[in-house]
Amino acid sequence: MKRALSGMNPWLPPMVYVAIFHFMRESWVDAAIFTIGSLLVIADWKKWFKWEMPERPKLSKTPVLLAILFASSILFFSERGGWQDTVLLLALAPIALFMVYYRDHGPKPSSTKLMNRTRWLWLTLATILCVSELFAYIWANSFKDDASYPTISIIVNPVLESPYGRGIFLVVWMLIGVGLIHPWRKK
Repeated sequence: MKRALSGMNPWLPPMVYVAIFHFMRESWVDAAIFTIGSLLVIADWKKWFKWEMPERPKLSKTPVLLAILFASSILFFSERGGWQDTVLLLALAPIALFMVYYRDHGPKPSSTKLMNRTRWLWLTLATILCVSELFAYIWANSFKDDASYPTISIIVNPVLESPYGRGIFLVVWMLIGVGLIHPWRKK
């Protein structure tokens, strides 16, 4: 088993789990996105196609911030769930993939105690949040009550109904993502 899983991308199990979860809740678009993502990660892991992963992309702040502003303005001026949202998602997906899917080259720094504690803290927090969200979803479906223990989407939904909320939410969401990958940082 250890040999069969050797070299597996650590993001594969969560992606497969999320794909299955979206199939179970009959959210077909989300299920398709995570299934395709899982298949791409498996194809890369098993080397089903020849593809050399590029070095980490280096971008200046201006195009990244302009892309965030452009995407936010599209969401501000369009209806929620409209064709513009779909086109925006299809345009941003390859850009996001390009920015996050690269192979690290060179020696990796050894893990310190602080790094290990931080890793376990984030893993624990993420697991608690995922289980809580799953419980809220099951609760809402079982008791037809999404007010006593709402899912994150129910909490965020009223904000996303207004163009201002959608625009601001997207800016904050993308800035968090850009902050995590920090594409202009020197490695």
